This record gives sequence, structure tokens and C-alpha cells, in this order.
Amino acid sequence: MRQITVKYDGRCAACGAGLDTGEQAMYEKSMGVFCVGCEPKNTEDIRSYRQEKADRKADRYDDWAEKREKKAREQLNSYPSIRHDWAFVTQPGRIPFRDRMNRSDDRAMESLAVAEGMRNKAENLRHVRVAGDAERKRQAKREALDEIIGKGSGVCDAVFGMGIVVSVHKKSYRIKFSDTLTCARDKSFVRPA
Repeated sequence: MRQITVKYDGRCAACGAGLDTGEQAMYEKSMGVFCVGCEPKNTEDIRSYRQEKADRKADRYDDWAEKREKKAREQLNSYPSIRHDWAFVTQPGRIPFRDRMNRSDDRAMESLAVAEGMRNKAENLRHVRVAGDAERKRQAKREALDEIIGKGSGVCDAVFGMGIVVSVHKKSYRIKFSDTLTCARDKSFVRPA
């Protein structure tokens, strides 16, 4: 978050107090404007504000995708009597109406592809990340590995290969890979042998 001078009248996203032009406020694009002191500091509070905004945006993408899909399906199901007439569909030569129908089907299929992209974007928006998420995930992996790996355990590292754990530290293992190579590796980089 950064402190800004408010350019337009608005409301604090946390307490709802009015913010007049020229006042100091805290701002982040993904959360909005807050009174100085009202801004969220806890990671879960930050996540909830970001998630709320992301959910609204994802809902809009879902609505747009639904409208596109509905329109495309109506287009693909138009003229059912002609679509099942194999003489019309397979007749050689150029038939202007069939050309128009095929171009319309191509546009409908493109529209369905765009709608699928919108659905994927909406799904990605629903997973909000906050600073520290990756480190918390790595720490959970370290704790799980500590239950399996200890001093003297055989491990496999993607860079150095097979080795033996010499000592265990808070975030790393000291591993002997060969007679000449012993080094510390982050616990999240190794796997049990």
C-alpha cells in the first residue's frame, strides 16, 4: 500500500468514512482506498479485500462467457431442418446460403473459444495470492520432509544427485554428495532417496 493525496471524493473501503479531495489516504489498486490507519495490515484481511474484488471481476467474466456461449449455441442450432438435410450439406458446388451458414458457424466456434478463455480467466482470478504465500507453502513442505528425513538419510537433489544428510538445520540440510562436495541445500529442494 502507498499513501496518496485523494484526487476525488470517495469512501474508505473499511469504515465507510468520506474521503474529501486533498486528504491523505492509503491506496492499493487491488483493494481500493482506505483512511490512514484503517488499511488492512494482516495478510488474511488483505486476502479478503483482494478476494472480494477478484470475485466481482470473475463474476463479470462468467456472465460475459455465458452470454457468448448462449448466443453461439443458438447460432449453431439455427436452421435444424437444413442442417440435417444431407443433400444440402454434401451437394457439390457453391451454394451461397451454405457458405453464409458455414461462416456463421465458424464465428460461433470462435466465440465459444473466447468464452472458454473468459471462463479460464475467471477461474484464475478466484485464487488470490498475498505476499508470503509461497514461503508458507515452502515451509509446510519443509516440515513434512522433516518427518521423513533426518541425519544419515539418503536424499536426491535435482542438481547434485544422490547424497547423505550430514546435519539438519531450520531451513536446510547439509548434504554430502561426494568425497569432495558437501553443501547446504534448502529442504524444499531435496526428496527422500
